[in-house]
Amino acid sequence: ITQCLAAPLAALGEWIWLGTRLTLTQIALGLLILAGVAFAITPSRSSPPRVRVRPVGFLFGFLAACGQGFGALVSRKGVNVAEAAGELAGNATFGLTAAYQRILAGLVFTVSWYLVLHLLRRPLARAPSGGGDIAEAQPAGWRRAWGWMIANGMAGPVLGVGCYQWALATTPSGIVLPIVAIAPLLAIPIAFWLEGDRP
Repeated sequence: ITQCLAAPLAALGEWIWLGTRLTLTQIALGLLILAGVAFAITPSRSSPPRVRVRPVGFLFGFLAACGQGFGALVSRKGVNVAEAAGELAGNATFGLTAAYQRILAGLVFTVSWYLVLHLLRRPLARAPSGGGDIAEAQPAGWRRAWGWMIANGMAGPVLGVGCYQWALATTPSGIVLPIVAIAPLLAIPIAFWLEGDRP
């Protein structure tokens, strides 16, 4: 829902706010991609959803689509403002810089959150607990996980967001976001390889 609705929301918003018009061919091909993604991921009777689908899930999916679509729209507007100020915005360095700024902001909020949790748990740390620490119970598992966590961090937030911002700096969001919507399909063979989750 998020990926497939974000593209038309961003394209509509970019047309209204920035005046970006897509050609009929671009619109048709974008809709074809989104229809293909929806067809590939929609549950069937032979492969029903593994969780109960509730109406509130559709609402949150729509809100997430608004966040993704309008976030892309704000990125496009930011590129226009940067270029008007004389900044060079349409290259790979711009995309990686934008990714770095997002990571830095995320790091600040994450560290702040864990600091608050640490301060809130300090009085509770004196009380005896029934179970051991997960990290102490499985140190080998945590050591193996570090490589995967670093690879995940580099692939998504650094390279993925960098390329995403670079694409938005040079191409309308109505073209970029249908291609981004293919990401769940790309995850299927990875999930099959790593987790044995059969498509």
